[in-house]
Amino acid sequence: MQPTSPSRRWISAGFVSVMMFLAASLMTRAADIRRIALDGVTPVPSPVVKICNDGTRRIDEVKQPALELFPAAQKPTRGTILVCSGGGYNLLAVSKEGWDVARKLNQFGYDAAVLLYHVHAGKETRQLALADAKSALQLLQKQGARLGLNPKRIGVMGFSAGGHLVARLAHVTATNSPPDFLVLLYPAYLEKGGRLLDEVAPVKTPAFVYAAADDPYVPSAIAYGAACRAAHVPCDYYLKPHGGHGFGLMPNRADDVKDWPDKLKAFLDKQD
Repeated sequence: MQPTSPSRRWISAGFVSVMMFLAASLMTRAADIRRIALDGVTPVPSPVVKICNDGTRRIDEVKQPALELFPAAQKPTRGTILVCSGGGYNLLAVSKEGWDVARKLNQFGYDAAVLLYHVHAGKETRQLALADAKSALQLLQKQGARLGLNPKRIGVMGFSAGGHLVARLAHVTATNSPPDFLVLLYPAYLEKGGRLLDEVAPVKTPAFVYAAADDPYVPSAIAYGAACRAAHVPCDYYLKPHGGHGFGLMPNRADDVKDWPDKLKAFLDKQD
């Protein structure tokens, strides 16, 4: 029998990794996720979830904004993180930037809540999404315990357009019950001509910013990190050489960006 070549072993290992990731995503999709409307009372049925060519899941329409609740199994937890998936305000990349992230945060000792916010809703989409995010944050802060989540420490986390959303949220709530920390993964829409937009200007909220230099939206991460330094806002800032945009928790993401969960955990450990 001829020995297996290194290249074939690498391909085989990569295939197994991708299949394990897709299986985990399917299990999350099939699981009985508890969805609650932003009034904190009304149950919400699952929206239509579509399967992308890469096996990830997306939601193209949110008829009723809601929170998908992911309480950690091990108690007590350290707090709760509100997760906002990306998708250009046209869809929600709800598995690689939502459900899978929530499960990872559970491993870090945090409860998680994935926000299903307005997308593809015309000219008012971004304002509707911001209203959704504000309602979700207030719900977690005031009624998190009743929902089975820990309100001791409430952070917000966003990917791409979701990063824009949570950056706006941190800014507009700065003087009235802001989140305890902010996590931005390859954020988009934060700048114009290299200048940070006023609507997302950092305040006092500690931040974590992570992006790749070859991401077409990387000026947003650069501008936000620079603004944090100028305003003396604590910020863990990482700019990796390669990785592109939208990698989330995909197992086949570039090697340069595989460490973001570890870097995030180190940031979260400092928030205790």
